[in-house]
Amino acid sequence: MSQQNTQVYEFGPFHLDPLKRRLWRDGEPVRLTPKAFDLLLVLVEDAGRTIEKDELFEKVWPGITVEENNLNQNITTLRKSLGDTRKKSQYIATIPGVGYRFVAEVTKRSENPTQTAKSAVERNAAENVGALEVSRRAPAGRAFRYLSLAIVPLVVVALAYALYTRESRPKLAISSIMVLPLENLSGNPAEEYFADGITDALIGDLANIRGLHVISRTSSMHYKGTKKSLPEIAREIKVDAVVEGTVQRSGDQILIRAQLIHAATDRHLWGRDYKRNIRDVLDLQSEIAQSIAREVQIQMSPAEQARLTSTRPIAPKAFDHYLQGRYLYWNKRTEENLNKAIEHLQSAINEDPSYAAGYVGLADCYNALGAVQFGALRPIEARQRAVEAATKALELDAAAAEAYSALGYANHYNWQWAAAETDFKRAIELNPNYANAHNFYASYLMSRGRVDEAIAASNRARELDPFSLSISANRGFLLENARRYNEAIEQLRSVISMDPNHYQAYWFLSHTYAANKQFAEAVAAAEKAVELSQRTPGALGILGLVYGLAGNESEARKILKELLELNKSRYVTPAALVNVYIGLGDRDQTFVWLEKAYQERSNFMAYVEVFPILDPVRADPRFTDLVRRVGLE
Repeated sequence: MSQQNTQVYEFGPFHLDPLKRRLWRDGEPVRLTPKAFDLLLVLVEDAGRTIEKDELFEKVWPGITVEENNLNQNITTLRKSLGDTRKKSQYIATIPGVGYRFVAEVTKRSENPTQTAKSAVERNAAENVGALEVSRRAPAGRAFRYLSLAIVPLVVVALAYALYTRESRPKLAISSIMVLPLENLSGNPAEEYFADGITDALIGDLANIRGLHVISRTSSMHYKGTKKSLPEIAREIKVDAVVEGTVQRSGDQILIRAQLIHAATDRHLWGRDYKRNIRDVLDLQSEIAQSIAREVQIQMSPAEQARLTSTRPIAPKAFDHYLQGRYLYWNKRTEENLNKAIEHLQSAINEDPSYAAGYVGLADCYNALGAVQFGALRPIEARQRAVEAATKALELDAAAAEAYSALGYANHYNWQWAAAETDFKRAIELNPNYANAHNFYASYLMSRGRVDEAIAASNRARELDPFSLSISANRGFLLENARRYNEAIEQLRSVISMDPNHYQAYWFLSHTYAANKQFAEAVAAAEKAVELSQRTPGALGILGLVYGLAGNESEARKILKELLELNKSRYVTPAALVNVYIGLGDRDQTFVWLEKAYQERSNFMAYVEVFPILDPVRADPRFTDLVRRVGLE
């Protein structure tokens, strides 16, 4: 519908504006998904006529084969939004076996205030031509009066027109944005990972624009399926604009509808449909990001423009394997799911060996498997694989911020201190909106004793991803190492209040309580960590530590025995034994296992200078020598 001939529809308390793609009820905006809005518009435009299902499919999903369940779901959504029910239809009636009919009385009203204002200007100008002609023949005093009479109305109308134009098409200042989870319209809940992956990819493309503050994926997913209005979300997340839309895959075809909304006013700024072969999905994501950047009038550097335009086709199977690895398994962060993620990511690389994102995913998985919390692989082996994968990713894409971040993580825990800092800074330079890079850099800074910088970097990560529980839990760990125990406890308990099964938060909370001499609370938190982790060696080590510190030597020795037995059949991180022996006060055995941790380059060793739990052995000359060898003097 053109801007020169805008028509709006009114029914009951509702006001439907096709141009702005907005529905209001008594002046308050009603949130609808893009497809639900399209469906309502089709029904309202033909109010009183029964529209068959085939016609609805053709108008709402042109050129795409969709299941009837999609239509049914959108009708249900509309009825809820309108306060309608199937049994008592005030607005949408079901015609069994045929289709649907909009049964409420609809008033159509043409709105064209721009043209009205223009006409008023032109009319006043024409009417005043005669007055101006008279002024040429009249005496000076009369001419001035005639001129005043002619110009004043013209100026008033012109000002009114200018004000209207400014109000109707304001230049809104947009410097921060969030992409809400795209709605999966496939009709198959098992394909949620596909819609989540497209959402994340779009976030990633936008995040590469330095002038735009982009909220990270975890916080975006917090609003999946939300009923909150956009202004509510804007207030919570502190953004100027929101991108929302739908994604639908049919065979090798993908259809994305995206729209940009000014969050505070719920005003529609831009919207478009994109239909592509799935091979061109990377190009599609880039095109959407460029359109949004143009709409919000963000200046992009030549490098940023080049990155958004230098896309290439991708093998459909590779893309699907990548999405499954990342969004079905990686995000669950258990040893079993990390291994499944690796299988899918390796399959993605096999299908398309030049797919850089697949290698980045592998690097992230191996870095996690070598960490103390999982302890599934020896750290040296895990990080070697991570470095190889991240390096390959950078060979394929030299501007991949995520690859630099993964490489920085590996170099950090390999004690390649200068290289790690260079990698993290390069990751942040390439993508200032990548929350994980700031989070990992914060951990690096804390291990170097740069406490204030570490907390600042952690705060920045949390600004970019305020609902990330992993980032919030790590902030608790950093606060513990800064000896700000009460703040750390408060931070970690807030994570647990949001997710009572957050294993990492209980892990950090346990040794924070222990450092603060709250041993009963430390034991309770450690027992929960052991339960949630299904008795991983790392968690058992924390439990043995706090049992010993609490004076329960018999229970600590039971844990010690369990770990030594496990060590005969599987890999056990030396950090677990270090913790138990510190709890038991056995200094010599503590240094035996600290040396093993040193030889394996355990993540644990990066924090020897700051970790409060190591205070009992800090004065020992052997500890000073260990710190020197780690490179932390």
